[in-house]
Amino acid sequence: MLLGARLAHGVRALYELAILPERRSAVRDLAQKCGTTEAILRRILLDLRAAGYLEAQKGRVGGFRLIKDPQEIKVIDVARILEREPALALGGMRRDLVPLEPQCPTYLFWQTVEAKFLGEVSQATLADVIALAREAERRRMTRRGQPKAKGSRRPTKGAKGRARRSRR
Repeated sequence: MLLGARLAHGVRALYELAILPERRSAVRDLAQKCGTTEAILRRILLDLRAAGYLEAQKGRVGGFRLIKDPQEIKVIDVARILEREPALALGGMRRDLVPLEPQCPTYLFWQTVEAKFLGEVSQATLADVIALAREAERRRMTRRGQPKAKGSRRPTKGAKGRARRSRR
């Protein structure tokens, strides 16, 4: 799934700020966590600050801090702030996107799907993003920590070779 870079980086930055609400985060640290450059993320953060989501403090102990409750931050509002036209593309090639004209027989279908998507996004908050991320992390941790089932161990390369030789 692909979505607009500013929206993706902005929601990720808000997530990072929300999970550590008591401290300020430097743009450098946030950019590294978000996988983008400091310059790009700084512009995103300044837009979010102008919209009243963040506060910034200059200096050695400065940085950005979330000032709104994650329950109050609607993802659709963040999308409207950061993207001219929020876009979601399923699949891997964004360059292959084409505009659909109302005359197209499939136009009504895609318009309906888009309305449902935007309806879901308009209800989602930053708190929902945080809850899903924590649930995914819990699942990853339980999968890592579970002992493997008896007999589920795959033979090593050497054991495969020995088994093949013994069958001959």
